Amino acid sequence: MSQEKKAATNTSKLAILGLILVILIGTFLRFYHFHDWMHFELDQSRDARVVNDALFGGPGELTLLGMKAGGTSLRLGPGFYYLQYLSGLLFGATPVGMAFFIPILSVAAIGLFFLLSRRYFSEWLSLGLTSLFSVSTFLVMYGRFAWNPNPLPFFAILGFYALLRSVEPEAKHAGRWFLIAASAIGFSTHLHFLAFVALPAITLAFLLIRRPRFTAKVWLLAAGIVMLLYVPVALNEMVTGGVNSKAFISAVTNKSSKGEHSMSAKLVKDISEHGLGFLVVSTGYEGGDFFTFKNGSDGLVAECDPGCRHGWPYAIGSILIFTLGVLSLGFLWWKERNRRKADLLLLSGLWFLIPFVLYLPLSYGIAPRFFLVTAPVPFLFLGFLFETAQRLLPWKRAVIFGTVVGIMLLAASNLFFVNRRFDQLAKAPYEAVKSPSDRILKERVRVPLKLQEMIVAYLKERSEENGYPIYMWSEPEYRRALKYLLERSGVENGVFGMDGLYEEGIYLTILRSKSDLDDGTKKYLEKYDLIGTRSFGTLTMIEFRPKPEFIQARRQVFESGKVKDNPSALPRYTWSEWWNRHNDTNNDARDDDVGN
Repeated sequence: MSQEKKAATNTSKLAILGLILVILIGTFLRFYHFHDWMHFELDQSRDARVVNDALFGGPGELTLLGMKAGGTSLRLGPGFYYLQYLSGLLFGATPVGMAFFIPILSVAAIGLFFLLSRRYFSEWLSLGLTSLFSVSTFLVMYGRFAWNPNPLPFFAILGFYALLRSVEPEAKHAGRWFLIAASAIGFSTHLHFLAFVALPAITLAFLLIRRPRFTAKVWLLAAGIVMLLYVPVALNEMVTGGVNSKAFISAVTNKSSKGEHSMSAKLVKDISEHGLGFLVVSTGYEGGDFFTFKNGSDGLVAECDPGCRHGWPYAIGSILIFTLGVLSLGFLWWKERNRRKADLLLLSGLWFLIPFVLYLPLSYGIAPRFFLVTAPVPFLFLGFLFETAQRLLPWKRAVIFGTVVGIMLLAASNLFFVNRRFDQLAKAPYEAVKSPSDRILKERVRVPLKLQEMIVAYLKERSEENGYPIYMWSEPEYRRALKYLLERSGVENGVFGMDGLYEEGIYLTILRSKSDLDDGTKKYLEKYDLIGTRSFGTLTMIEFRPKPEFIQARRQVFESGKVKDNPSALPRYTWSEWWNRHNDTNNDARDDDVGN
């Protein structure tokens, strides 16, 4: 073996060892204290309740539709619930068991990102970018709990990597890769409304530009896979008259016309939000802020609040680097003659441009989770920026040294902010820790699952002392979760309010420890006497006793049964309900035939 070939082999082995180390670090960050520090609030308890019915009642209790798309009445496909169901079967019918597949897919996305980046970058630059992807505070935190957008990085990278493999020159098994791409992209549309629109649009645009020549069989199989993924949705539409399809049209119309800002204001906001998103995803720093632009008599008027005055330099720097990344992508695409590499550049451009345009009407309502659709893009853009610098600047060694130092600094920044998050989560059950502005999960306060389980264990003990039910009120983020955990513990519970007061009951509110507790309790003092408070770290429990003159009965009779959907939501059937309804309809039709 020649010296050059031996050196290349050794480098390749070292790169593989480096990748294994990077994946192990990412695995540790996603699984460390996964149970204790898991985010489990309103949406998570809602989904757990739905999947719980199937885990204990059989797969026929799985729904034909998924959760509602935010701000609309449209329901997504049920794929996320099915993943939670499989996870619950494998790892236990608990909130943690139903969420366990999330960190698994998040870790798998690290390896996939390396494969994706290797289609353009060298082994070592790909490894450096993958290390940033692995320790990204943004991706670590979204890889530690169950929420429907959280698996998007895995399915998007898998789908686009397979798409690139399917169109490369002289590709082996091109048709199989295209079917994998269709499966991954098709499934991703079940996970978020913007993914439902953006990822197929990116795929379609790429196919129209590249014009691959698959056989008719492959095209038909790909279409069949997508149709199969939407069989549950179609069955639900059959018995509801297509109400979800109408909701989709309404959602597109309403979202596209959202807001009263001018197009120029929306464009500036879209640019600033992408810059701030780039900052958070790549560094973990959440203190960036930008000017707010409003329509004035002389055009756009810029305003800067205290947060902006501190954070605007970071925002400007991030927007500048992000812009340089976009320009680098354009430069490299213009220069590239290798089609395999040009395809990745083309896909990366579409992966940025199409969501950027789609987010334009929503720019004043962009939430952090929206960037899960494009989470790999900032890392690819950093790679394009490093690659362009190496090509254009004459100081090659200095550029390589700067690239290494830059990646190390970005990794250190992310690890610092991950560690700070972990420290807050560890202290949250015992101290009223202060949380800074949250541009990742939008949490006002850290309330990990361990803290909620401590509260539920205390309430269960109190309820068992005298057999009294628990009447509890809390802020919306935690109320549903606490109620779900109380029900799993077998504790009868109801809503603490100003009506329906009983002699037998434990009445309490659970508020943020750093909120105005006096203001949160004074409205109840008309009908209740204050007994005392108990601290649970970032939350404080305040207990009351009804005044005798307002007690209506000795004890409430609780009805048992399955909790139904919100009656104002679109009708959603389970497989069992659809089957029974379908059979009843067929039986009625046969009875009519007999009668005739």
